[in-house]
Amino acid sequence: MKFEIVKDKKDPSTKDEPSSLLETPQWTLGEIALSKSTFEQIEEMIAYVKNREKLLYEWEFNRFLKTGNGLSINFFGPPGTGKSITAEAIAQKLGTNIIKVNYGELESELVGGTSKNLSKVFKLAEENKSLLFFDEADAVLSKRISNLSQAADHGVNSAKSTLLTLMDKFNGVIIFATNLFENYDAAFLRRIIFNVEFPVPDREMRIQLWEFHLSKNVPRNISYERAAEISEGLCGGDIRNITIKLGLKLLVGKTKAIDETVINEEINKYKTIKLRHQKINLAEAVVIEEENTSDLKEE
Repeated sequence: MKFEIVKDKKDPSTKDEPSSLLETPQWTLGEIALSKSTFEQIEEMIAYVKNREKLLYEWEFNRFLKTGNGLSINFFGPPGTGKSITAEAIAQKLGTNIIKVNYGELESELVGGTSKNLSKVFKLAEENKSLLFFDEADAVLSKRISNLSQAADHGVNSAKSTLLTLMDKFNGVIIFATNLFENYDAAFLRRIIFNVEFPVPDREMRIQLWEFHLSKNVPRNISYERAAEISEGLCGGDIRNITIKLGLKLLVGKTKAIDETVINEEINKYKTIKLRHQKINLAEAVVIEEENTSDLKEE
């Protein structure tokens, strides 16, 4: 979903439609395989939101929560571990809509445009009492630039300062999700109450994942327990994608039932493609680093 609140001045006829960001959550907590620690922290978050009045006024937490009394949460862990769908499930549990945004979609080339977009998103969430979810949050919560050399750097720092202010005043729930938690700026970390890790699924979690993705109606000659054993190291998103391929094999008649051999074949194919993708990303990162180093030397 493309998000462009601040429009190009050359196209004044384009109308803003920020309300299109509002989504009805599709997932429930009962559908997601989570570690015990992760689930317990989610229960605490929900208790915080549902008992906020007691916390703030009867127990007088408002003595130090004097601006916004919202809840800022951070989900971190490898891709495919369920961060995005868990955010949806929390919104569903709280009976609210969810607003999903990616910082890249909020960026604007216009001076101050990114800050304005951030403000409009927070206003929309506040007015609609919706959960606000930032995916790939390291792009916006990363450390601020100390050696400002370009106007763009000033714009980035300005947007981050705006976000800090908005977080302080916000009364709702914000969830950030990242694979790169170590890049966060300390100022943002101080405002986040819950930092929740989403680990690679263990055996019990993988059994749940296979049970969910491969229903009992699917022809198979393998137990969920065995499928979990041979899929060690895979995350929920991985198992989801592999299951789709298995279903297609059944549909086109390449196999009559899912068995260990067929699952192993798809796992090996998937891992090969995933590894190739990781190598491409690493090569691109090296090129960018070399370009940045070259630019610094020229300066």
